[in-house]
Amino acid sequence: MVLIYKNDAKIIMKISNKRTGKYFQIFGFCLIFVAAFVTAQAQAGKLTVISDGRDQSESAPETPAEYQLIKKEVKKNEALIKEKSELDCNDEADDSFGIVGAANGSFTRPNISQKAYLYELCRSGRSFGIGGIVIVEAGRVVAHYTYGENGLNSDIAALPDINQNGLSEILLIGGGTGQGYTMGAVEIVEIVPGGIKSFGIADTYEDNFGTENAKKSAKAFKVSVQAGKTPVYFRETYTRKSEEGKWILAGKSQKYSLRKDYEPKYHKIS
Repeated sequence: MVLIYKNDAKIIMKISNKRTGKYFQIFGFCLIFVAAFVTAQAQAGKLTVISDGRDQSESAPETPAEYQLIKKEVKKNEALIKEKSELDCNDEADDSFGIVGAANGSFTRPNISQKAYLYELCRSGRSFGIGGIVIVEAGRVVAHYTYGENGLNSDIAALPDINQNGLSEILLIGGGTGQGYTMGAVEIVEIVPGGIKSFGIADTYEDNFGTENAKKSAKAFKVSVQAGKTPVYFRETYTRKSEEGKWILAGKSQKYSLRKDYEPKYHKIS
């Protein structure tokens, strides 16, 4: 038999309360850890839409000041730009320069407000020619690359750091029409030390509306990405039977590999 006196009971109660508080504290830390882990897993599994072939929107037009800034940069380096390119301009126009799109992001340094401009200097065929990407920060050019041997693009957009290295990726939007068929695709690139890295190409659209084929159809692809050191891509497929028809889901989201069936060529100017 163990005798517990009143004062002893108070001591025991205090010890018990201390232990209980300690257990609750450990339990609380465990809950916080689990919540943080679940949140991280949820964020890691979140999909971000890269491109939707059903979307026909374009980037906002440049201002007159932006136009003059990029034109000055291109004209100043025009000889070097043409020297770097494997193509010759055959455009008969005296001045075919134009800005075809722009996007905001942090392209060469993390957490810095920059703007990327996609320009076209000249054509050397239906979809080939000389163009380039210029990055501007605080009113001055901080990077300039020329391209065009693999085809020119029609617009540009920014992606929210899909490989989690602090930089915005660039989405180059392209496509074309030939013999009644229209195709669309996007290429994901990133400015890295010494050049431009290409992640690959995703097909986004195809139709045969310009042909005499009695069975008209179009496909549009919604491409998404799960961000990470090695991004994982997914694609949904939609179809319709006329240019004004309703898009119908034809293929649910599934893993998708970007195409890397060509050698990307980007030449550093500045």
